[in-house]
Amino acid sequence: MTIKVRFDKLIEVKENLLSEKKKELQYTVSSFEMISQEIITIEEDIKRNYAQLSLVVLDSNEVYVLREHIIWLEAKKSTLLKEKDKLEKIINSLKTELAHILKEIKMLETLKSKALYSLKKTISRKEQKKLDELALRLNLKSYQR
Repeated sequence: MTIKVRFDKLIEVKENLLSEKKKELQYTVSSFEMISQEIITIEEDIKRNYAQLSLVVLDSNEVYVLREHIIWLEAKKSTLLKEKDKLEKIINSLKTELAHILKEIKMLETLKSKALYSLKKTISRKEQKKLDELALRLNLKSYQR
């Protein structure tokens, strides 16, 4: 039965790894969603600032401040877009890892069941061989009498 214990330990390790990867994926997805929401907010701020620029009643200092703020928002948006792309790649990588781990767990369970079947078959053969030998001995003793 040590085969069963070994496979159970391997499966347990893989399942723990699977749960860790799921947690990591959840965290990454929530970060991705937060960044996406922040990008939307920045885009809205940029639109508002462009709308303020189109007002006729602004003096040159206000125009300069708005223009600098728009430039800063565009730079921040660009940084967030790069981070979003990076997180998207991480999410895809984690999904691939999860699929791979699930395949490994399924393979280990299949191997475990095959090993147990083989072990039971071997034990059954040994028992049958002992029973056959016992029957043969009993048969020989009955002929000798």
